[in-house]
Amino acid sequence: MNIKEYISSGVIEAYVLGLATEEEASILQCIRKNNSEVEQAILDAQLILEDFSTAQAVAPPVELKDAIWSQLNQQPVDTTTDSSFGFDENEKEAKVVPMTKKTTDWKKLAIAASVLFVASFGTTIYFQNKSKENQTELNALVAENKATAQSLDQLKEKWSLLQNPDLKTITLAGVEQHPDLKAHVFWNTKTSEVYLSSENLPKVPDGMQYQLWAIVDGTPVDAGVFDLTDSEGISKMLKIEKAQAFAITLEKAGGNPTPTLTQLYVMGNI
Repeated sequence: MNIKEYISSGVIEAYVLGLATEEEASILQCIRKNNSEVEQAILDAQLILEDFSTAQAVAPPVELKDAIWSQLNQQPVDTTTDSSFGFDENEKEAKVVPMTKKTTDWKKLAIAASVLFVASFGTTIYFQNKSKENQTELNALVAENKATAQSLDQLKEKWSLLQNPDLKTITLAGVEQHPDLKAHVFWNTKTSEVYLSSENLPKVPDGMQYQLWAIVDGTPVDAGVFDLTDSEGISKMLKIEKAQAFAITLEKAGGNPTPTLTQLYVMGNI
C-alpha cells in the first residue's frame, strides 16, 4: 500500500479519534516522522475535529452540566494521557499548515458520532438524577395523601358518633393544675359503649399511660387505658352502664385499680 492509499484508508481519522489499533498507531508514528504528506493529513484531521466540535457546540442546561461534572468527579483521573494528540515533544511547536485536503463524508459522520455519544452520556446522567428526584417527591406525596386519608376517616368516625341521638357528649375540662387541657367522652347510654377523644393531652413519659375513669355513685370505675392519638383520633374504651362523671388520670402502663388523684388531668360531669 502506497502513501496515498494509506492516507485514504481511514487509519489517520481513526488515529485522531483514538480508535486506531496499537499496531496502526505505532506504524503511523513512524511514517509521520519521515513523510510530510502524512503529517499534513494528521493535522488536517485534527482541525476537522476541532472545527466541527466548535460549530456544533450547544450550551447544555445548567442542570446537565452539574450532573455531568458530578458523575465525572467520581471517576479516577488518568494523568498519563498525552494531550499533544500523538505529537513528539520536538514536534509540538510545529506550525500548522492550512488544510487543503477535501473533507470526506465519513469523517463528518465519525466526528458527529463522537459528539452524539458525549451528549447521550450526559443526557443519561441528567435524566437518571431527575428520575431519583421525582421518585422522592412522589414518595412524599404518597405519604402525605395517606396521612390526609387517615385524618378524613377519623373525622367521618367522629361525625358518625355525633349523629347518633343516643350518644351523650361529655366535655372533660382541665383541673386547676392543667387549666388548658381538654378531652371529650362520647357515651352511648343504650349500648353502654364509650369513646374518647383525647384532644390536647400532653405526651406521657415512658412506662406511663392515661386512664379513663367513670364516677359511679361517687366511686371511680376503670374505663380503660389509652395511648395518645392526634386531635381528631377516637379511642374505644370499656363499656360503662351508668355514671355521673368521667375523669382522666396519669398512671403506670397498664393502669391502676384506683386512680392517682395527684395525677388528675381532666374531669367532667354528665
